[in-house]
Parts: sequence; structure tokens; C-alpha cells
Amino acid sequence: MVWFSCGAASACALKLVAPLKPLAVYCDVAGDEHPDNQRFRNDVQDWTGVTIQSIRSAKHQSINEVFDSKRYMSGIKGAPCTVAMKKVPRFAFQQPDDVHVFGMTTDEQKRIREFTETNHELHLLWPLLRAGMSKADCFTMLTDAGIKRSAMYELGYKNANCIGCVKSTSPSYWNLVRKTHPEVFALRCEQSRRLKVRLVRIKNVRRFLDELPPDDLTDLQEDLSCGPQCTVQPEEEDLFDWDS
Repeated sequence: MVWFSCGAASACALKLVAPLKPLAVYCDVAGDEHPDNQRFRNDVQDWTGVTIQSIRSAKHQSINEVFDSKRYMSGIKGAPCTVAMKKVPRFAFQQPDDVHVFGMTTDEQKRIREFTETNHELHLLWPLLRAGMSKADCFTMLTDAGIKRSAMYELGYKNANCIGCVKSTSPSYWNLVRKTHPEVFALRCEQSRRLKVRLVRIKNVRRFLDELPPDDLTDLQEDLSCGPQCTVQPEEEDLFDWDS
């Protein structure tokens, strides 16, 4: 089972295992992603010959509903949106004997090792690691196949996940959101004030988004991959309804 995310790496992972005729599944958060992600998904289906099935949360229609429901946006090691919109539907859908394929590359060997060590119950396959492919190699593979990457990459983002990812604390990231999607930036400013969440780190101090100077381009190196390792701290678990 290949877990497709509309990112370059998961697309290439699907291509590598396509001869095995896998089931490909997308946890549907399309309403919060760039609309071009769906074009990319269709292109990948044509390229791989594999139909990508969608599953979604039975309770929440958007990440904004999750923030309001949980009264929480992001913590040190994760965000409730990933839990509610991706993990819960995945856990409900998967079967004990499934073989799971996630789009992690050679750049992420530490994450692969940690995920493997903490998920002994899962049967895991890492085709990109076996093939020695980095994220840059995935971009090249798509280009060689004539497939245009998701518009998020072309806009300057390093991932193709939800617009205005609340896991980020980087001033440069949030000022890019302010530039490319001002309506999302304004919404995150309002949400973070209302829920009392300081999303951005300015000179190593957490601040509200509306305090971010538009000329601050400090680039904090962060992993915003919205993948299987997005977790929460143990002391935060009571914030979530794991059946939601």
C-alpha cells in the first residue's frame, strides 16, 4: 500500500513499486492544499498506471475545523491536523497484513530508522532508500518523465503540503505565505491570536504571526513533511480525540 501525498517523493515511490500493482491511497486534504496538487495527482496516475484512492476524515472537513475543535494548532513535535486528517483515517483503513510504502528518501535515513524502530507492527518497504534516491533525484525523475511538479514547489515551498503549515516557525516561510496566499496568512493570524498560539520564532522568541515584520527572511531549517512521523508529545495527547 503506497501512501501518496501529492509530493514528489511519494510519486516516485509509487512509480518504483507500480509493477507490483499496489493499492495507492491519498488522505484527502485537498481543500487545504494548492489546487494544482490534484492536477499533479492525475498526472501521476497516468504515469504510473495506478489509480490513487482517496480516504478522508469522517468528522472534519478541513484543518481549520480541527484547530477550532481541538482549540490547538501546533506543538513541539506535531500538529492535530495531521492526526485527525491523515493518521486517524489511515489507521481505520489499513489492515494488519498490509505492506506500507511511504515516500521517504536517502535524505531522511534518520527518520526512516526511527519510524521503523517505533512501528514494529507494520510491514514497511522503502523503495526510494533501496534505489538510493534523494529528493533531488525525485525531482529529476519527474522532469525526465515530463511531469510538472506541484505548483507549491514552483512558488518556492519545499513541500507540497497544506498552505500555511502550522508546524513551521520560520519567518521566511510565513512571509512566503503572506506573499503567495495573503488570505491564508490573514486567517492564520486570526486563528493564532484567538487560540493563543505563537506560531513564528523571531530572534529565537515565539511570537504571534501578526507581529512578524514583512522583511524578516530568516530561514529556519525545518522538516515540514506531513508524513507518518508527525506526532505529538505525550503530555499533549489529551488534547486529541483519537477516534475523531
